[in-house]
Amino acid sequence: MKKLIILFVFVLFLGLNFTSCSSSDNDSSSTSLIVGKWNFSKFQVTEGGVTTPEMDYPNTPNCPKNYVEFKTGGVCNAGTYEGSTCILDIDPATWALSGSTIAITDGTDVSTLELVSVTSSTLKVKQTETENGVTYILNITFTKA
Repeated sequence: MKKLIILFVFVLFLGLNFTSCSSSDNDSSSTSLIVGKWNFSKFQVTEGGVTTPEMDYPNTPNCPKNYVEFKTGGVCNAGTYEGSTCILDIDPATWALSGSTIAITDGTDVSTLELVSVTSSTLKVKQTETENGVTYILNITFTKA
């Protein structure tokens, strides 16, 4: 089960890596708090109504933490460290905030995240996906880099 959860989180993270980001002026205070570099820290998965305990995000051992960087002007980058030499793979995207929804777009792929909370040091988002009739809810906690 743990391997399945880690695989699920990794697949969702890849989805974030290959999406774009552009920001909206609908909530300028949240937008200004979101702007910055955020390290993946913790995650929790709910599958079919069963929620896992919150776990550390599976960053590559002995490497810096994977991150998402939201920039002003609707640009974002997702950074993933891979392999024993910690090679950094950066995937550019765009983002937009509308109310409590963050839309991340890469080409024609759009991922939507619900903004749960944001402070100067912590960003919490939730993503809901349904596959083959099963609903998955992924809660991700980021810490400011």
